[in-house]
Amino acid sequence: MRKLLCLIILMTLSSSAFSARYGAAGCGLGSVVFENDQTWWKQVLASTTNGTSGTQTFGITFGTSNCDAPTPLKVSQAQAYVEANKVALANDIARGSGESIVGLSKVYGCADSSAFGRDLKSNYENIFNVQGLEASLITQNINVVATESCGVKI
Repeated sequence: MRKLLCLIILMTLSSSAFSARYGAAGCGLGSVVFENDQTWWKQVLASTTNGTSGTQTFGITFGTSNCDAPTPLKVSQAQAYVEANKVALANDIARGSGESIVGLSKVYGCADSSAFGRDLKSNYENIFNVQGLEASLITQNINVVATESCGVKI
């Protein structure tokens, strides 16, 4: 019984870190059943429901049960990738293919990295329009191409 109680507490605490928009319990079946009520005892019941039913993990993965669907792109991730791979990206974008483009397409969530590479190549002069351009400006230029090529909303 003691192990079961510890397991329930652990599951409850681990699930409460997601989606503060729905209170301490996060998103999942508990947020649907208890309708985002912020009273402490309803948050405990919602969190317990989320932890024991496993719907929070499913909801986070697929964007159901008041959980936001995961977004493949975070501008800071794209900028960090560009900063770390600036030279390789410049070379690969000039060719229209390469490992850095494949990695960049994953950051943006593009389904077809080869089409993304072709679009980047055709926009090379728009992306690297000044020598020694900062990663933030390169990322902004790539964002324009990614929006058109991959359908990414930035």
